[in-house]
Amino acid sequence: MVPDRFRWMSEKLPFWLRFVSPSYSDIVLSIRLRLARNLKAYHFPLFIDEEKKVQIFNLLKDALFSIDKLKNLEIYEIGELERIEKDFLVERHLISRDLLKGGRGSGLVIDMEERISIMLNEEDHLRIQVFYPGFMFEEAFMKIMEIDDLIGSTLEYAYSKKYGFLTSCLSNVGTGFRVSCLLHLPISFISGKIQDIFKFAITNDVTVRGYYGEGSEVMGNIFQFSSLRTFGKSEEDILSNFKNVVYRIIEIEREEREKFLKNSRDFIEDRVFRTIGIIKNARFLTSREVMEYASHLRLAAGMNILDISIEKINEIMLLNQPAHLQILYGKIMEEKERDKFRSMLIRTRLNLS
Repeated sequence: MVPDRFRWMSEKLPFWLRFVSPSYSDIVLSIRLRLARNLKAYHFPLFIDEEKKVQIFNLLKDALFSIDKLKNLEIYEIGELERIEKDFLVERHLISRDLLKGGRGSGLVIDMEERISIMLNEEDHLRIQVFYPGFMFEEAFMKIMEIDDLIGSTLEYAYSKKYGFLTSCLSNVGTGFRVSCLLHLPISFISGKIQDIFKFAITNDVTVRGYYGEGSEVMGNIFQFSSLRTFGKSEEDILSNFKNVVYRIIEIEREEREKFLKNSRDFIEDRVFRTIGIIKNARFLTSREVMEYASHLRLAAGMNILDISIEKINEIMLLNQPAHLQILYGKIMEEKERDKFRSMLIRTRLNLS
C-alpha cells in the first residue's frame, strides 16, 4: 500500500517546472538558491545524538511557525516517512540524499507551491532553499534573503566576525550561500562542446554535477551547475558571477543549436520522429529511456521543430520517475510493472495512444 501523503503533489507540477519563461525555459529547467545556517548554542547535527536532534527539531519548528509569513508551510519528520515517500522528495529535488539517512529529528519544511524547502538537521541545522524557473535569479534572491532575515531575527545563528556563518562543511563557511541550476544542453553534448563548457565553468568557480546533484548521473542531457565559493565574497558577488557563467553557457548552447539547425536539421528531425514512433509503440519504457526521449522532444520544442509545450515535457520528465509513478497510481510496483505503467503514462500525456 502506498501512503497518500504526497499524492496532492504528484498530481501537479511544482512552481519551478510549471511556470515557463519564454526567454530561457528551453534550456534552463530551474534555479535553486541555498543558505546553510546553524544555531549558536548547539553542536552541528553530525555531532549530536538523536535525542538532541529531536530537541533542536522541535525548537526549529516552533521558531519557524511563530513567523507569520512561514506559518502556512508544511512540515514532515523524515523518520515518519516511508522509503517511497523519501525517494519521491529526492526525485522532486526538495531534499538531498544525505537527508534520507536522517531519522527522528531530521525534517523538511515546504510550501504548497514547492518554492521554499527548508531541510532541518541535514549537515547543518538549517538548509534554506528556494526554487524558481528560468532565469529568475533576482526574484529567488529576494525570497531567500527575506526568509533568512525572518529566521535570523527569531534564532541566533552561529556566526564569526572573522569567518562568517559557521557550517559543518568547511566549503560552506562564509556566506553559506550556493546557487545552482539545471541546464538542458543536448547539442553541446552531441557536438563535444560540453568539455569546453566544463572547463569554462570550473575556471569560474562553478562545478558540474548530475541530475540529482552531487554524486548522481547525468540524465536526459540535463546537467546541474553549482557555485563553488562561499568564503571571501558577498552573496551578491557569488550570484552575479554565477549568472554570468550560466548566461555564457546558454549562449554556447544556442550557438551550437543554430549551427545544427542550419547544417543538420534532418538529423534532429529523424531523431525526434523516431522518438515519437518508439513512444507510440513501446509497451515497456525505463526511466532512463524516457529521460533520453524527453530530451529529444524538449530540444525539438525549443528549436520550433515540434509543436509541443516545454511544460508538457517537464511533466513527463517529473512523473516518469519510479517513486512518482507509484504514488501517482497508488500502488507498489516491481521494476517491470513500472516500465509498463510508464509507457502508458507517456503515451497518454502525449496523446499518442
